[in-house]
Amino acid sequence: MGEIKTELPPNVVVTTNSAINEFIKNSPLQKIVNWGRKNSLWFMTHPMGCCGIEQICVGVAHYDTDRFGIIPRCSPRQADVMMISGYVSKKYLPALKRVWDQMLEPRWILMMGECAISGGPWWESYSTVTHLDEIFPVDIYIPGCPPRPEALLQGFIELQKKIVAEKDRTVIPNPADGGV
Repeated sequence: MGEIKTELPPNVVVTTNSAINEFIKNSPLQKIVNWGRKNSLWFMTHPMGCCGIEQICVGVAHYDTDRFGIIPRCSPRQADVMMISGYVSKKYLPALKRVWDQMLEPRWILMMGECAISGGPWWESYSTVTHLDEIFPVDIYIPGCPPRPEALLQGFIELQKKIVAEKDRTVIPNPADGGV
């Protein structure tokens, strides 16, 4: 049998996934990707406590988050923003972590209300989790008890500014380093 040629024909270039990712991160294409992410923020709908009412109000016609590309989703596989609103009990925390783990990258967290930020009036309770920002990487805090829908809308606008300003946060594993 004959030998197999391993030479590439002229004008053919071989590249790797990591080289393509680095090219995208360092090119104007990254601005287009961030623009698309900014204008399609789909958030998880799991309202908790009093802040959940304000979260629901943001989606109605008076505030109309759809015009900003902010759309509620009921599946963590479709959402890229998780809103932690209201108090989180120790019993609910594992489920909240599971939802966060099921969300695809890139993903962001908005934390709204005093209960989510500091524990609120239940900060000394045996069943309330405090310091959620040590468990989840919070991007935007929205203070208030409960915060008004205008404040929540402003929080989304601040998140959009943050997405446009920063580089891609997505970590794509390199197969050469043992990543999948």
